[in-house]
Formats: sequence, structure tokens, C-alpha cells
Amino acid sequence: MDNKNIGNENMTIREFAEFVDMTIAALRHYDSKGIFLPAGHGDGERNKYRYYSPTQITTVKVIRVLREIDVPINEIRELARDRTPEKMIKLLYKNKDKVANEIRFLQEIYSVVNTFLELLNEGMSVAETEISVCERPEKRLILGDINNFSGNAGFHGEFIRFCKTPREPKVNTSYPIGGYWDSMAAFLNEPSRPVRFFSLDPKGNERRAAGLYMNGYTRGYYGQTNGLPEQMAAFAIKNGLVFTGAVYNTYLFDEISIDNPEQYLLQVSASVAETRRIPIRRPRRRL
Repeated sequence: MDNKNIGNENMTIREFAEFVDMTIAALRHYDSKGIFLPAGHGDGERNKYRYYSPTQITTVKVIRVLREIDVPINEIRELARDRTPEKMIKLLYKNKDKVANEIRFLQEIYSVVNTFLELLNEGMSVAETEISVCERPEKRLILGDINNFSGNAGFHGEFIRFCKTPREPKVNTSYPIGGYWDSMAAFLNEPSRPVRFFSLDPKGNERRAAGLYMNGYTRGYYGQTNGLPEQMAAFAIKNGLVFTGAVYNTYLFDEISIDNPEQYLLQVSASVAETRRIPIRRPRRRL
């Protein structure tokens, strides 16, 4: 095609690249692979100068989408040479499920990142030396089976069993995992041996009930409580509180944010009720 046959509506490769938000190199690559050819070439001093038609805009955008979801070049080339609605439908259906799976995967990653951010931000805002009481919202989680520490069963053995035991939804070990006790009495009795493990996976079928919780903090490696259970029990007596349910043990800071295991930050939250009014301390928000 020579210049005199190219209408004024056609664009140079630079103009077309800018219009479709692509690089000139990408358009040349598509041309070399035979998956997207220019509308024509100019003659004269700039022989083989590529020209593109506005009617090609949608086509190149679809090709770019197909490449972004890793559709092989040979499949796109075959379609480009012999296009039919039936072939396009077949190709799109073939890749629709793959895209949906990638979306679910990215949503899961986002959820994991957000969960860790919540713990880290809370860790930055708490007064570690104080025991406090606050209202906590309901939170979904995956609660494991009752642990069995009898015989040779150790902490890590039960932890691995929790992660591997089939359940619905399946435990995603990317989420933070904590310890659960049915009562403060159970926590006081064996603070380093959770009755169950739980995962902070928001897809879980179990719930940490909304309500009033006493919160205590200590630093140390996994399983260290440094007298915190006894401190929380004494705080309850002094302030007219009674323990009413479950105790949750969660690390706000651990190996993902701190090098020294002795500085991991443990949060213990225990469900309580008031026998007389006390001031409720709200967690400080980080500005």
C-alpha cells in the first residue's frame, strides 16, 4: 500500500502506540510474530513505515489482554489469520476459568496482606505494659480440633496436625495462626498449650464473638507468657470483671517483623463481663 492510498484517518506507528497506550517496540514485536499486522506500509524514503487504522484499535487491545493472561502466541496467530466468532468464543471460554482462578488467588493474597497489616498496626498502637478492656468486633476464623499433648505429642506436632487436618475451608497457612482456650481457667492451667489452634482466615466458619475483652501483652518467643495469665486474673478481681468465655492468643509482632525472638509481641484477649462499671480503654490509633 502506498501513501496515496492511505486515508487521512490512518496513524503512524507512534501515533497509534500513544493512542492505544502501548510501546512502539510492542507493536513491532506483534508484527514480527504475525499476530497483529499494520494496516499498511508507506513507500519512498521511509520504506516499510508502518501505518495503522482506527479499526484496529479494538483488535490490538484484545490481543494485549490475551497476552497478559499468557495465551500462547501461536494460538493468537492462528486466530488472527482465520478469525471467526466460533473460534473467538472457544478461545475466550478456554481462558475464562484461568482468569477467574487468578482473580481468586490475588484476592486471597490481598486478604492475607490486610490481615497482617491489622495485627501490625494494632501492635504499634497498644500500651504493652497495661492490661486494658475494650469492645471487639466479631471476627471470622478457622478453629481446629482439640489438641492432644499427651505422651510424646509436642507443640509443633499438634500445630502441624492442625494445618494438615482436612476441613472446609482448608487451612491456608499464609494466615496468622493463634492459640485458643475455652476459658481463662484452662489458660491459667496450661498457658503454653492451646486447647485448639485457630487461623485468622476470614473465610472460616467459626467466629470470635463480638463483645467485651480484656487484653494483655507480653514479649517473648512462642509459648512464653511471662506471668501474664496471673496478671490478667488479678486485674479482673481488682476491677470487678469475670471471665465469661474463650481466650485468644495472637502474635502481633513475630518473625515477619522482628529478628529477635525474645521481642515477639503476644496479645492475649479474654472474653469478660463487668460486675461493676469500669472505664473502657480504647486502643490508641496510630496517626
